[in-house]
Amino acid sequence: MAKWSRAEKPWERQQGESVQAFEAFDLYCKMGPERSLRKVAQELSKSDTLIKRWSSNWNWQSRSREYDNEVKRIELAEERKAVKKMQERHLKTAILMQKKAVEALSNINAEQLAAKDILRFISEGAKLERLTRMDSTTSTAKDAGEDGQPSSLADTIISAYRKRMEAEQ
Repeated sequence: MAKWSRAEKPWERQQGESVQAFEAFDLYCKMGPERSLRKVAQELSKSDTLIKRWSSNWNWQSRSREYDNEVKRIELAEERKAVKKMQERHLKTAILMQKKAVEALSNINAEQLAAKDILRFISEGAKLERLTRMDSTTSTAKDAGEDGQPSSLADTIISAYRKRMEAEQ
């Protein structure tokens, strides 16, 4: 069983552990999945016997597993933070895009729209409202756009703009 106390982290130098033994353990930890006692011995120009003794006396396997777990916890926490920042950026962008889209929609002269464009606005607006009101886990295939992906306000506006440009040509 592990020899460390609650105050010590298993990957930190343990009470009574020599500086040399800890430096060897630190190297062992930092080797990651490719770690081996033989590689540590070679890297430090120490005997295999000495490294094996330090490993056994200081629970290197257990401590390195705790080290790996801690590194993974830190990586996952950083990843969650990055995802949260990304979501915040996307939300700000989406809100700005919606604002611009609403401005563009308000500048469209309804008399110049073809009946098919009006129908498309109604249909896409209804889909967007339905998607907005529904939880994403309950959306159904019939709420999806032509490509099978849920229609977004940006997709609707781009589609309407393209159709309008085609009609003008």
